[in-house]
Amino acid sequence: MAAVHHSRGLPTELPKTIGTWQVFAAGVALVVATTTLVSDFNGYFSLGLSFAVAILIAFIINLLLGLSVAELAVDHPKAGALFEYGKTIVGGTAGRFIGVFLAFTFAGMFVFAGAGETAAGGLGLQALVNSDTNLNLYIVILAVAAVLPNLFGIRIAASVSAVLLLGMLGIRWFFGLAGFLGFSDAGPWSAANLDTGGPGALDWFGAGGLLATGLVLGFWTFVGIEFVAPLAEETRNPRRNLPVGIVIGLLVILGTSWLMGLGVAGSTPPGGGTWAELAASQCDGSCPQLVVGEQMFGGTGRGLMALASVSATLGSMIVAFAAIPRILFGVAREGLFFGPLSKPFGTLDSRLGTPVLAIVTFAVVSTGAALFSAKVVDWIFAGAYVWLLLYVVYHVLLIANRFMGSAKNAPHLLGPYGIPLAAAGVVLTIVGLYYAFLGSHAFFIQKSAWVLGVALLASVVAIVLPHPHVGPPADERDPADQRRTEQGASP
Repeated sequence: MAAVHHSRGLPTELPKTIGTWQVFAAGVALVVATTTLVSDFNGYFSLGLSFAVAILIAFIINLLLGLSVAELAVDHPKAGALFEYGKTIVGGTAGRFIGVFLAFTFAGMFVFAGAGETAAGGLGLQALVNSDTNLNLYIVILAVAAVLPNLFGIRIAASVSAVLLLGMLGIRWFFGLAGFLGFSDAGPWSAANLDTGGPGALDWFGAGGLLATGLVLGFWTFVGIEFVAPLAEETRNPRRNLPVGIVIGLLVILGTSWLMGLGVAGSTPPGGGTWAELAASQCDGSCPQLVVGEQMFGGTGRGLMALASVSATLGSMIVAFAAIPRILFGVAREGLFFGPLSKPFGTLDSRLGTPVLAIVTFAVVSTGAALFSAKVVDWIFAGAYVWLLLYVVYHVLLIANRFMGSAKNAPHLLGPYGIPLAAAGVVLTIVGLYYAFLGSHAFFIQKSAWVLGVALLASVVAIVLPHPHVGPPADERDPADQRRTEQGASP
């Protein structure tokens, strides 16, 4: 275990406790959320086979992102993630400001996305217990359940997420196979059912093309894999475990989406009509998975999909409540979290060894947004816009990392391919963002401006206030442990 450093008796550095499969479980559990059930089914039901192509395009863009994130996390294996990259790569006051701004933007972005996920899981829990009690009660229950394992450390949180992950993946695979093999109440599978009258698989561009009609939902199938980056400080041998966990995770997500989506969408609803019409008939289109469950297996199927929704939301929230508080903890550890708040937010609980205050505070803030509105699809689109802007930032940071600071001469994870891959990631992400929100950029830029504006204002305040360093000075660190951290090896 890595040496745990203290500031006046309080721990400030996280021990290395997780490996490849915990990284995989954390990444996939965050990505395979209830909102991806909503987005996948809506995409397959409206676009059919063409949506499978949109998923593949989104996979390629997210694979490039995952590789850039892995290299940055290996070169800078600290809990602050985006904050650490901006601060270290740019350096000086400008670097600190950029790092804080990126950290606050990332947290603000998830307030949008997390609200949609929590609301979707709340609908699932409400259906699971078959009650019409106010939805907000179930949202709060899920939030509390996600906070608890995080209080006891990332290894426990990742283990709980892994158990939930197995359950929700199993249910998704079951429904996909049921659709393909015909052992449900739905009619036989037919490729004709995948022809929804939308754009063809090769009709990509224009207002009615595949990129404009399906890519934003395709993106949502994968977004979140970068949440493993803040766990780098606690990952054994991050040079190996981070990239392997990320790539395997993305491949599993791709296969699961294709199997479940094409299997269900290709089957025939037993009551007539189309899957799209049935999905729109309940929850304002926010719970298509529950409609699928009931149509294919009656009350039992609805219960299974409700269970998958609850498991997915809980697994996703557990990882989010691990990752984002660690970014804020990293900011506070450098004394940049609003002056006097830095010390309580930048130290770990002396008994639990976790950033308890950061975890609880972020959980309260993000849950509050879900209590405000339960319109899942609206939250998905609003969160996705800022998320894709941050994709570009990761790639730009990798390129800057190659030319600036102490890392410019270091051996990098992606070798000579890093800059070309990151450049391709920038181009594909910008093109994807343009087409995914074609015709609605003004609306979502306005929503994004709120996130960016609040993050900018908070960053100015955080930089202007006094910022004492909370963590141990460099000369107090264990030299051997520091060398191992810099090399990305297991201590």
